[in-house]
Amino acid sequence: MSHDMRLTLSEVVSQRLFEVADYQRPYAWESKQLQDLWDDLDLLGSGHHYAGTIVLKAIDGPKQITIDGDRLARYEVVDGQQRLTTCFLLIDRLIKRLRHLQETGDEGVGRAITKLVDNFGQVTISGVRKPRLSLGADLNEFWKEQVLLGKPIIGSILVAGEQRLQAAAEFFDERLAFLVSGVDDTTAIERLLDLRGRVTAGLKFLVYEVESDAEVGVIFETLNERGRGLTDVEKVKNYLLYLAGQLPDDRKRDLAALINSKWSEIFKELARLPSRYEERLLRSHWLATQEPDARQWKRTASLKAKFPRSKYVPGSDRLAHTREVHDSLASEVIDASDHVWTELYEDIKAYVESLHACATFIGELHDPSAQYHSFASDRERARRATSSLNRSPVTALFLPLLFAWRLSHPTDGAGYAGLVELCEKYSARVFAIAQRRSNAGEPYLCKIAHGIYLGKPVDESMAALQALLWDYAPDSVVEQALLATDNWYGRQSHKYLLYEYELWKAKSPFDVKPWSDFIDTGNRRTTEHVLPQNPDPDSEWWNSYSEEEHKRLQHTLGNLVLTYDNSSYSNKEYAAKRGVIDQVAPPCYYTASLAQEREIASWEVWTPASIVERQEQLARWAMERWGVVQPNYAALQQADAEVASEVEAAVAADLEESEGPV
Repeated sequence: MSHDMRLTLSEVVSQRLFEVADYQRPYAWESKQLQDLWDDLDLLGSGHHYAGTIVLKAIDGPKQITIDGDRLARYEVVDGQQRLTTCFLLIDRLIKRLRHLQETGDEGVGRAITKLVDNFGQVTISGVRKPRLSLGADLNEFWKEQVLLGKPIIGSILVAGEQRLQAAAEFFDERLAFLVSGVDDTTAIERLLDLRGRVTAGLKFLVYEVESDAEVGVIFETLNERGRGLTDVEKVKNYLLYLAGQLPDDRKRDLAALINSKWSEIFKELARLPSRYEERLLRSHWLATQEPDARQWKRTASLKAKFPRSKYVPGSDRLAHTREVHDSLASEVIDASDHVWTELYEDIKAYVESLHACATFIGELHDPSAQYHSFASDRERARRATSSLNRSPVTALFLPLLFAWRLSHPTDGAGYAGLVELCEKYSARVFAIAQRRSNAGEPYLCKIAHGIYLGKPVDESMAALQALLWDYAPDSVVEQALLATDNWYGRQSHKYLLYEYELWKAKSPFDVKPWSDFIDTGNRRTTEHVLPQNPDPDSEWWNSYSEEEHKRLQHTLGNLVLTYDNSSYSNKEYAAKRGVIDQVAPPCYYTASLAQEREIASWEVWTPASIVERQEQLARWAMERWGVVQPNYAALQQADAEVASEVEAAVAADLEESEGPV
């Protein structure tokens, strides 16, 4: 039977010997993980820090009796060996550093060394010295002899695990040396003993003990079920709450209450959407409001860089609050004056409120009946535009633009609807028709979004967006793509184009079934090939089509039509599919519920010329439906010459890389 405990490091090691099995991977921590641990200790103060999970399995056999009479139980480290090894290594280097100061005669140093050695150092059992923690066979000799005992390294080649252990030892030696550099012995001792307390009593672990191999799998299953890794949205919340906790007055409670309240609403909005929208919310909000360069987005690391812990943790809580700060080894320590607290309070409040607003915007974007209470007018137009955008091939790319507009122009429903309509035209022309790759234009779209957020004139921003659209998909490219004999059936976007065509032809949008009916079937049963994909060998279709014409035209846009009756039409002759006026059964084009099917019935025969004619008809409609006016490049360049040249170069490079359909 397994049980879990929340223990300090001193409590974890009490009365235990630890062994890492040979099958475990070698030591793997590198500078990033080591620096993260050091930063956690530096900013810990007198509190606690959850440092992860450790899973232990008792090893059968009697307890080991040390030369001092201590009875130690043996445990295999099933999980957590990396953090446990690192903690043991740090304490070993701390003991070595304290021994340099033992000659000062400070009694506290001697007691600290004795206690650390007793709890974390090597023990003697049956006349043999062994470390409290033994690693796998491939590393244990190096761990014991070179790392812990400090014996010279023999040979010039170290395996990867040995290299990382050596690098970790050097990392901590360097940090400890710097911690005590330039100060008197008394201050150095104070700092080292402070660090000792942070490591042994400040770090806390969730420790699971299991009694059999079978329970190991159960424990991991339990951990996975109850403790999936925190999402970035949850990590951001926890980090902001941590920062709020640094405030010295009532603002601490006020800010914490705001974060909890807004996050509750954020989670409610996100719960209605696929999980991918958590990342999209954070990323798009960041690109719109903070940094438009998508290459600089590092998820939670970006937020931590904006609100660095070192700036808001009082200097008195740091490991070495009186020393000179060395840029390569420590973050800048800023005095925790009221100015800093006010800045922290206001900045986090603004971030949380705008992120919450953007979560609401995402919810409205995916709600066909969104009320848009903040808009003064054009609510219905905004609903229609967002529904069309959601049917288009690409939507996430435009979130920074939509966020920036809603945040900076909260009541302008007409402007927002116009922006969404232009975004949908971008998606239709650039992605559905011209078949550019799905992130085409993202860098400049983010720049436009950030400009809108910062108050750039609306006319300039819209003109820039239209110019970018035109650069990727001018009329000549769009028209050529619409008339080409490409395999439109192979594109999911063929349904989008034909659905928009149906809405245009229908007497009322209520005459057309929901978009989900055409895309949630799991196959293409709602797309009909008028000229069948596989006509029977003796079919009359072959009287009108050669094999080459059939192969060339069967999947073209002109031969495709949405239908509810694909299984009924199958490979029938055109006359049977067309049917007659007032025909009740079987289903036919003449009496179909979709207007585009009834339109097909206007052709008496369905020949290669018919397919070309209908494709030209659809192309003319599409050019009007998603039409844009060629931008005035002279005016755009005059408004922002530097950006205009950037866009021109970026688009040229993009198009060269993604020549043709993707």
